[in-house]
Amino acid sequence: MKKTVAILTCLLFAAGITFAQDAAANTPANSAANTSAASSDKSVPSTPEESLNNKGFDEKTTRIIVPENQHTTDKTASVKIEYTPMYDEVRVYYTCMYVTYDKGEAMNTVIACLEDFMKENQYYHYTYLARDREKYFKNDRGYSMAQYMSYVKFSR
Repeated sequence: MKKTVAILTCLLFAAGITFAQDAAANTPANSAANTSAASSDKSVPSTPEESLNNKGFDEKTTRIIVPENQHTTDKTASVKIEYTPMYDEVRVYYTCMYVTYDKGEAMNTVIACLEDFMKENQYYHYTYLARDREKYFKNDRGYSMAQYMSYVKFSR
């Protein structure tokens, strides 16, 4: 019994030492040096324009793109593209008011936006990774909204 208590005490002491070393590495003097290194890091945008244009991010981050030509006739509709360059995966969201929602128009709009995205980024083919989904919800103002989501993977 005394041996197990002694072993557990030693393990607890060793864990405390490792934690204390990690905490000492993040002292204010060291964080000032880390801040200057982080400002030159390209994974963090340095200006607001870079963050709006999704420039300065590495390939692991998900970029949110709002296409200029949204190919929709519905005035309440909007299209948003979430693009992950490392995996060449794209999620396209078509959102509009529930009253004006038409599944056929949503499908055509998403396909047209995918074709434009494919031409802009030099892809030649895409494959659906999951079935397209529809979601109905209320926005912050209490209006009923409909959302059509498509999940695809591009190939070069």
